[in-house]
Amino acid sequence: MIKNSTNNTNKRFHLQIIESTISKIVSNSFLIKGWPLTLLGGLIALYLANKSKTWSYDLLLICFCVCIFFWLNDAYYLNLERRFRKLHANVVSQSEREINFSMTPPCIKGGFRCALVQPIFLLSYVVILIIILLLLFLK
Repeated sequence: MIKNSTNNTNKRFHLQIIESTISKIVSNSFLIKGWPLTLLGGLIALYLANKSKTWSYDLLLICFCVCIFFWLNDAYYLNLERRFRKLHANVVSQSEREINFSMTPPCIKGGFRCALVQPIFLLSYVVILIIILLLLFLK
């Protein structure tokens, strides 16, 4: 019985490393999710306060670019998290002899494009982009 528990030491250690990486990815993603709301809110408030100025149009273009940037960033982190979860599942299914401590996550079906069109992103970023586009066209 003790022999079996020591045989899985490498596997457990590899799984802990992967879980630690997933945890870091999730916490970074969570921290970054607050930035677009703050940044876009500030830029739109600055635009509304200075609508009559010639440079206010540029603020809306900056808002548009910032929104696209954070949407891509969120999709990247979601895709990366999914890939590492797939790596975790692969390591769980491996035997102790197959453990090689590889940290290269496998590609997943759909990948980045699938992460980009998740309903939560469509409901948040697309709505913000539509509002910005309406403000751009009304100007």
